[in-house]
Amino acid sequence: MAAMRLLQRAVRGLWFFHFGRLTFLAFVRLFYGLKIEGREKVPRTGGLVVAANHTNGLDPPVLGVSVPREINFMAKKELFENRWLGLLLSGLRAYPVDREANDIGAIKESLRRIRGGRALGIFAQGTRSDGAAAALDGAAFLAQRASVPLIPAAIWREGRRFHVRFGDPLGPVGRSRDEIRALTNELMHRVNGLLPGSEPAAEIEPAENPPTIGKR
Repeated sequence: MAAMRLLQRAVRGLWFFHFGRLTFLAFVRLFYGLKIEGREKVPRTGGLVVAANHTNGLDPPVLGVSVPREINFMAKKELFENRWLGLLLSGLRAYPVDREANDIGAIKESLRRIRGGRALGIFAQGTRSDGAAAALDGAAFLAQRASVPLIPAAIWREGRRFHVRFGDPLGPVGRSRDEIRALTNELMHRVNGLLPGSEPAAEIEPAENPPTIGKR
């Protein structure tokens, strides 16, 4: 038990995060290729939400190494059921979310981290999608409630090579459901505008329930 506590403390240290980041960056550049554009548009300090599309299983770590600062992610809670994998994910600044429901605990943890000056990465459609799925309100909701910039990001592949492109920050205003939906629609318009040969953003569906941060 004492050994596990020491291991948890070591893995959650800043050194482990940067080691994991550099290791994956070397891996993706060597075996796939990676081009990053617009890094200068991402604020280096302060709370922040980075919202992207999601089509590939490697998108989370690819986005993570592309953002020029430490970034946190939500990961499905099932991944944390394995003690060792959960420990690894915690060291890489991930925390669990129940994607099958409105996970209030995950929302509170997200707001705590953002308000504490951290960056949060989130996929606007909640899970992998070919682009046809409607966007969820989670990114807009978190940015509005924490009063932090919302950065659109687009991820795509040309052959094996990954491309990541960041857009100009969106300044969240208001707090109503209509304002949250409007911000989500603007976010997806920006994300789609960053993709090569993209189609117009899909409108999100009106909802009376609290914003969902997982898949539908």
